[in-house]
Amino acid sequence: MAPVPFRVSPYMALFLTVPLVYLPFGIRLGLKIYLSSGKVDNLAPRQQDERLAATSPAYARLRAAEANMYEGLAIFAPAVLAAMQAGVPKETVSSLATAWLLYRFVFIVIYAVQFNDAMGILRSLTFAVSLLTTSKLYYMAATQ
Repeated sequence: MAPVPFRVSPYMALFLTVPLVYLPFGIRLGLKIYLSSGKVDNLAPRQQDERLAATSPAYARLRAAEANMYEGLAIFAPAVLAAMQAGVPKETVSSLATAWLLYRFVFIVIYAVQFNDAMGILRSLTFAVSLLTTSKLYYMAATQ
């Protein structure tokens, strides 16, 4: 495998996945504070979320990005663990896991700022490539 300028270990990738998954939530929280003029409803936060999502496309996109990241985590983490358990070389798992982190970060950024159909296509491509990366980890684990 060709050298990668930087690469995190498989277990560090799993660790870094947690803040990455919560990144859309953090951005959305800041936007919520801004949109509500600091009046965050902690008694009925989901109802406030519904109202804000109905009036702010960016807020709605960040909610969708957050949900998508939870879904992605549910298949990525087991793929990394399966590859490591099956004996896939650590360098290979590291490269694929690092690539997944980068693709998913770009996915979040695009989702947050998406303003036209071309950006939507680019977002879908980053999602597809990250899904292929996860699939490759599973395939390598299964064929090891």
